[in-house]
Formats: sequence, C-alpha cells, structure tokens
Amino acid sequence: MNTKEYIESGIIESYVLGVATAGESAEVEQLALEYPEIQSEIESVSNTFENYALQFEKEPPAFLKDKIMAKLFSEPISADRFQAAVHGGQTTVANEQLAGDSGQTDSEQLSANSKQIDENPREIVSLNRTPAPQRSIFKMAASWVLLALSIAGNIWFFTNWKDSEEKLVTLETQNQVLAQQGKALKASYQEEVAILQNHDFKVIILAGQPASPTAKALIYFDKNKKEVYLSAMKLPKAPTGKQYQLWAIIDGKPVDAGLIEGTSNILKMKSMTNAVAFAISLENTGGSTTEAGPKGTIYVMGAV
Repeated sequence: MNTKEYIESGIIESYVLGVATAGESAEVEQLALEYPEIQSEIESVSNTFENYALQFEKEPPAFLKDKIMAKLFSEPISADRFQAAVHGGQTTVANEQLAGDSGQTDSEQLSANSKQIDENPREIVSLNRTPAPQRSIFKMAASWVLLALSIAGNIWFFTNWKDSEEKLVTLETQNQVLAQQGKALKASYQEEVAILQNHDFKVIILAGQPASPTAKALIYFDKNKKEVYLSAMKLPKAPTGKQYQLWAIIDGKPVDAGLIEGTSNILKMKSMTNAVAFAISLENTGGSTTEAGPKGTIYVMGAV
C-alpha cells in the first residue's frame, strides 16, 4: 500500500473532523494499527486542529457565569435531594422542580422520573456529544481553515519559486558577461604577447608631463607595417565631457592617431609612418582634427 498517497488523499482530515463515513472511519482505524505513519499523521492533524482552536478560543463573558449560578441557587435544595441528585445522575433540576410543585416525596418523584425515562428513551441527551448544529459549524470552519492554509501555502511556494527563477536568470546573465569579458581579456593578452615577441615592433615610453607627472603609457610601433598599438596606460580618469586622444608627431606637426576608447590592455590605433614622437592630450569628447591640432593639455609624450 502506498501510505503517502493515502495520507495525501484527505481521508485522514475527514476522519479527524468526523465527516468520514462509518466505512471510511473503520478503514482509517484499521490502517492506523498496521501502519505507524498513518497513526502519526492522525495525531499530527488532531494536534493542528487543537492548536488552531486554542489559538482562536474566546473566553465567555463574565456575566454568563453569574447568570448560571443565580439560576442554580435560586431555590434551596434539601440534603436528601442533593444526595439523590449526586447518586442518581440522571435526575435533572427540572424534574425536582416538578416534584416540588406536585407535592410528591423525593422517592416517589425519583420513581416517576425513572419510569418516564424508560417510557421515553429518545429524550435522553448525551452530555459527551456536541449538538449537531455546533458540530456542523465546527466542521465547516475547519474546512475553511484547511482551504485557507492550502491557498496560503500555494502562494508562498509560487512566490519563492518565481524569486528563485529570477535570481537564476540574473546569475546566468552575469556569468555570460563575465565569460565574454574573460575572452576579450585573454585575446588582448595574447595579442600583446605576440607584439612583444615580434622584433619589428619598437617600444616607446610616453612619460608624464607637467599636467600629470605620474602619468605614463607605452606605444608599440612597427614602421614597416605602419602599425601602432597603445598599452599600459596610467592616466587620470577623464572628466565628464572629456576624452583622451593620441597624436603622432610627423614632420614637426601633430597628426591625429586616434581617440582612446575603453580601458583594454592594448588598443590598436591609426596606422602611421615616419613618426618621430607620440603624445596624448585631453580633449573634448569627440577629439580634435589634424588640421586643428591638439587643443587640450598634453599628459604624456615620448620620442621614437
């Protein structure tokens, strides 16, 4: 038998609430003897309902106790009648009232009451049973509680599932970005290593100028292929609206060698020939032209 499916079927909740049929109740009780997990589930459900009832119980108003006590002690009760009531628990206050009104003795009234009870057994009410309307109300309330708990649980699980899914998507996106950055960085290093190993490239050190003495950069220059690479830049962060620009000094004039974009380890700049020096200036975003020359401050410079 699959006890998990049986427990999840809801039959145990119906049994605890008292709404299961006689056959279903007998089945649950028999299986509880055979399977400890079913007995454990019955106890768990019972405790849950009991805790809920205790949590939301309300104390009856104080005046109710006074009203009941006043009714009980409104008329005196003799010692004999009290003993008869104690030892003959089925005798009611109402029967004793009738006895007093008719003038009968306590023994005669007890005999009459017993005879009346024997003749009308349907009038006996068990003190251990909850009246049917109240039981129905309790069953309905318990059903609504179970429904509310089920809905709340589903909402909680759905919300946490959505949060986990969104976090997973975010992590996957971050991993993709990091992977792309790693590939670009690896390619940049491989390119720089290849340049350093190529004896056709000459390394030119661009030293800091009065505007920034600690600034520096490296130029890899191949005169034969007219290739220029910029690397190892240590420049102050460009302010908003400003941008660094590389210049090549050819025939005594500055020639635009390209705008410096990004912060990669190595940047390929414009092809140059016959350059005798290189410099970097801070220009307005978009840079300046060869005809106009550098308009901003020179930060680094070095001769070929």
